[in-house]
Amino acid sequence: MDMRFPYSPAEVAKVRMVQFGILSPDEIRQMSVVQVEHSETMERGKPKVGGLSDPRLGTIDRKLKCETCTANMAECPGHFGHLELAKPMFHIGFLKTVLSIMRSVCFNCSKILADEEDHKFKQALKIKNPKNRLKKILDACKNKTKCEGGDELEVQGQDSEQPAKKSRGGCGAQQPKLTIEGMKMIAEYKAQRKKSDDQEQLPEPVERKQTLTAERVLSILKRISDEDCQLLGLNPKYARPDWMILQVLPIPPPPDDLTHQLAMIIRHNENLRKQERNGAPAHIISEFAQLLQFHIATYFDNELPGQPRATQRSGRPIKSICSRLKAKEGRIRGNLMGKRVDFSARTVITPDPNINIDELGVPWSIALNLTYPETVTPYNIERLKELVEYGPHPPPGKTGAKYIIRDDGQRLDLRYLKKSSGAAFE
Repeated sequence: MDMRFPYSPAEVAKVRMVQFGILSPDEIRQMSVVQVEHSETMERGKPKVGGLSDPRLGTIDRKLKCETCTANMAECPGHFGHLELAKPMFHIGFLKTVLSIMRSVCFNCSKILADEEDHKFKQALKIKNPKNRLKKILDACKNKTKCEGGDELEVQGQDSEQPAKKSRGGCGAQQPKLTIEGMKMIAEYKAQRKKSDDQEQLPEPVERKQTLTAERVLSILKRISDEDCQLLGLNPKYARPDWMILQVLPIPPPPDDLTHQLAMIIRHNENLRKQERNGAPAHIISEFAQLLQFHIATYFDNELPGQPRATQRSGRPIKSICSRLKAKEGRIRGNLMGKRVDFSARTVITPDPNINIDELGVPWSIALNLTYPETVTPYNIERLKELVEYGPHPPPGKTGAKYIIRDDGQRLDLRYLKKSSGAAFE
């Protein structure tokens, strides 16, 4: 029996279901063993405390033990740390989903824009698949230019003869058109909008087009109610929309290419924090935030269209989390679905009129290469002696033996053995 997994009398639990979700900022902090604050990994030849190779994250030295679980290098699985970001940042993998949700809710009060009586909205509510429901709700909301906010109740005006319309739930705010440009979100208002003080005046072109910071988007997403989350196809228990904006970055245990990129993120995060502390002008802070946003995006995916690649000092592009998973050599296709094992080969299987319908044709070159271990007993020794006699190159139609493995584990290769079979067995 494998001694790495000794027998346990504990009852074996059955997996009922697998639930996927998004890590909330609080969960990231709770699972973290250290808040990473320094981009340096070593100090005076030892892992720096609070750095990317902090001893609490796990050890990469045979002589040292992990400070979290006290296990050695081979047994410690590594533990996550976290980095508090100076400002919220967009997660490049969730950017399109965030855009869909932002287009579906009011820019001001975060209520779903579609009218409850709208035919499209009613149709969307009937859809059980959450992903498809978000698409349909987006369809019902995307042409709205104003936040209606649910049913409109007609209330008789006191002085006027005209019935006055009273809106229930919504705020009546004008809705901008949202687009994504690279890693920025842009909100553009229509030109007809009046100013809030009801003057017949058009807003300035600068005001009409605004760049939305991740902070602004986060404040809108935070206000979305749990009921609206369900309608948008998100389960608020496992994936709230505001969790799609990064406030805390999980730091994986060391060491590899990602460590280099994380060092850059920590450095730029510290620079941004320093600028904010020193009261730098808004455009300078915005520049530093954009730089941090770039490094966070390329940490997740370094092959973004229209974006420059993040590189090592040598000029080699950094391998991002995304490139580890996707494509033929990635984790999924390369390691999980395509396992390379002994005693198996690929070949063309051909139909053949000379074999039975339940038989398989295997080429000679493959059949003579594949080996099957057989233990020598008094009952099969004669047949095995014959196979050893034929050796690794048997006559046509016969099979032969490739190796003989002795009791003491010594392996004799029959290609180079010139003695008789008897001597080999002894």
